[in-house]
Amino acid sequence: MSKDTKNKVIRLADHAHRRKSHVDREAQLLMEISNEIDAIILSHLQAGDVEARDLAGLLSHRLGTLMRHIEGKEKLWDVCEKVLKKQAAIE
Repeated sequence: MSKDTKNKVIRLADHAHRRKSHVDREAQLLMEISNEIDAIILSHLQAGDVEARDLAGLLSHRLGTLMRHIEGKEKLWDVCEKVLKKQAAIE
């Protein structure tokens, strides 16, 4: 293998490592946000402040507002719909 080829392989591996590190940080952040949302929901459900049905409607409204500003929302909606149905045991 030539020196030039070895350098390209090393750069490619380094780029892949940095990308994985970025993805790991992003996944960790998303998990933290998810846990925060769960804590808020559980807190209000346990306190009896609201009904689960009302919170589901609220979250649906907020998701719709957020998705309004996303490119490719039709494709994302297809994914969201599948996830919602699976999580809610629909179908």
